[in-house]
Amino acid sequence: MTEQNPASGEVLLDPRVILATAVHAQPGVYALLLGSGVSTGAQVPTGWGVVKALVAQVATASGESVDDDFDPEAWWSEHGDGQSLGYSSLLSTLATTPSARRALLASFFEPTEEEREASVKIPGPAQDAIAELVRRGSVRVIMTTNFDRLVEQALEAAGTLPQVISSPDAVDGMEPLAHARCTVIKLHGDYARIDQLNTLEELSAYNDKMASLLDRVLDEYGLIVSGWSGDWDAALVASLERIRSRRYPLVWASHSSLGETARRLVAQHRALVVDNTSADYFFPDLLRRLEALDTMVESPLSRAMAIARLKRVLANPTKHIEVHDLLANEVNKVRTYIRERPEMPPANDGQTWEVAHDEIREHCDTLLHLLATGVYHDRDRQHTELWTSVIQQLMRARTTPKGRFNEYWVKLNHYPALLALLTVSVAAVSTGRDDLLLQSHRKPTWRDPFGARQVQPAMSSLHTYRVLDGDIINRFPRWDSKWLYPPSHLLKNTLKSVFVPLLGDEDTYTETFHRTEYRIALAQHIYDDEGFYNPAPGEFLTDGNWTGDGLRWESEFRQSGDRQAWGWDLVTDNADDPFLEKLNELSEILKRLRRWG
Repeated sequence: MTEQNPASGEVLLDPRVILATAVHAQPGVYALLLGSGVSTGAQVPTGWGVVKALVAQVATASGESVDDDFDPEAWWSEHGDGQSLGYSSLLSTLATTPSARRALLASFFEPTEEEREASVKIPGPAQDAIAELVRRGSVRVIMTTNFDRLVEQALEAAGTLPQVISSPDAVDGMEPLAHARCTVIKLHGDYARIDQLNTLEELSAYNDKMASLLDRVLDEYGLIVSGWSGDWDAALVASLERIRSRRYPLVWASHSSLGETARRLVAQHRALVVDNTSADYFFPDLLRRLEALDTMVESPLSRAMAIARLKRVLANPTKHIEVHDLLANEVNKVRTYIRERPEMPPANDGQTWEVAHDEIREHCDTLLHLLATGVYHDRDRQHTELWTSVIQQLMRARTTPKGRFNEYWVKLNHYPALLALLTVSVAAVSTGRDDLLLQSHRKPTWRDPFGARQVQPAMSSLHTYRVLDGDIINRFPRWDSKWLYPPSHLLKNTLKSVFVPLLGDEDTYTETFHRTEYRIALAQHIYDDEGFYNPAPGEFLTDGNWTGDGLRWESEFRQSGDRQAWGWDLVTDNADDPFLEKLNELSEILKRLRRWG
């Protein structure tokens, strides 16, 4: 389905198609922002619906007759407290404390037995579809301005126990967003708590903890907005306005025409707008489109199944063939993809290059998880040759171009091999296996048909700055700033989702990645006899990694590096030790490569 841009006459894809394709390609990258319109299908009233009902109750209690023609605004103008009628002003007048507000609001959100039997105030098509999006891994973060618990109830019914953040105090002890299967952030609280945000004054600013969490989600995730007008929530609007450059797109689904605030936010973030769609149609429609895309690609559950199978066969010393076949199956998929890539990019802009890098990474996803899991659990070192052979096969998947080609576009055919090499290296360092790190960098070889005639080891052929281009990476639209070491930054962030589940937390992963970068630089300095490239700089050299004694990772290596693996004299540390001489040489090189920013 297409539509036409009235300004240019250009035929555009339906935004629902664009959204489904993006969510399918990057599961977990998009967060939801749900407003009261998502709950109206379950007959949970909007803020204005609550206002009309409360004014009718007040009028009835005052002895007035309330019929179908009752005008709450006119009645309040004549009998109210002089303030303009609104959700916040009415609540602040009728219930002066949070606990009073909770009691006043409960009947609007909790179904009676009769209502439950009539499917009123219980999860409906929108909530059920959202729960399925979470179950399949498409969505992991849900923000809502609603007090009701319809989303939580739907998630629990689908077998997902969400992490619910409904107050600033809950932010302190929350599981990191990247680790939790699902996090529901109730920006304005829960109707059953006494600390909801109801009045205009309360909605004008968030607590610092909640504001910080909101800013993080808006910065790190794409955003799908549904059922929210932006008319009342000043603090939320300000947060969206404050995010000047988004990493991922914003999509706004609206049942009716957008108001002034929504139009301003859409314009600022160049959001895709899905018009004339209710939440009860929009989310089931998105789910159907994702399920249709599933039929064209491998099931998203296959990665988890492959990892589980690998863990089982790794534990059995007689299952070498099964381990090999698991890896070989994924390697062949990547090799086929690489060989079928075109030799020229469709355009030479940052968006094109960003998509190209992300697409290659996506095709390697299962393989990278298997490599990380396999090396991490291969404590008896039964499969060392297999890990290095994977790198070798991926290196040789890059073939000689046969016609007109873009040099860097073709160089990216070695990106899967580089990702595999880094994955094996980080997993090896995390388990104290410097021997595997060295073997993976020295044993696999490749000959550049347009370069030197001799074969070169992976440490040269897959040198970070030989495969990746820092200037191009810094052009990616996702970045808010330019990075000092763009290839290093990209690789570290690209492999984070592979290693955080293995290593436990992001800080441990970052430290392990930096330790790995130092060791790779050391290997390149010691063993790259041909001198093709200098040791690769990276974010392990940024300011926080230096102490009064020098580079932190050098000190760590001197204390805990595997001397036998590196060929370091095990007996003496005298000044004439040739290995110490190499360490000191590298130290001076890295000081020159250090950048401040």
